[in-house]
Amino acid sequence: MPAITSKQQMLTRAQAALKKKYPLPDADPAERTVLEELIYVFFNDTATTETADRAYASLRKTFIDWNEVRVSTVQEVADALRPLQQPGTRAKRIVALLQAVFEERYSYDLSDVLKKGLKDTARKLRFYKEGVNDFAVAWVIQRTLAGHAIPIDAATLRVLQRLGVVEPGEPESFEALRGSLEHVIPKAKGPEFTDLMSLFAKDTCVDGTPKL
Repeated sequence: MPAITSKQQMLTRAQAALKKKYPLPDADPAERTVLEELIYVFFNDTATTETADRAYASLRKTFIDWNEVRVSTVQEVADALRPLQQPGTRAKRIVALLQAVFEERYSYDLSDVLKKGLKDTARKLRFYKEGVNDFAVAWVIQRTLAGHAIPIDAATLRVLQRLGVVEPGEPESFEALRGSLEHVIPKAKGPEFTDLMSLFAKDTCVDGTPKL
């Protein structure tokens, strides 16, 4: 992996260029609960915020509440998420998460995790391993807890590899890469970085041959 100073310079230049190419709208003032944010991130993983917003809105419109989602079939939930890519996989994660939360709490309230420190919160969220991965945990820490975390998905990794920030064979894990990036990307620019990476991955740095 390039030296920290070199990597920081590359990312700073890339983020500045992408910000000009993709002017981002103001942040959504609506606040989601911890559970809602976890479910939302299942749509955002390898997708843009715009796509995730549409899928999340469709899910909320289709089902009365989270309990109806939990007791529905994976296929029924997946049908509400189309045309989002991999609707079945995402639906399975949602149903599994809701089931795990319900079995533990007999409710869908995860607000108590906000009272813990970031490390304890991350540890608690990882307890729901059926649906929660490192990307989801980092997303909640960044967006809901205002902590310093850089969510990394396959699309972001692809961009970083093509930019030369990540060398072939790296990283050993998304968690390891995330820790490295958090040393060079300021906390205040974390959400913007995440959104710009997803837009660039969808628009230009696509899987296969990049668009020029």
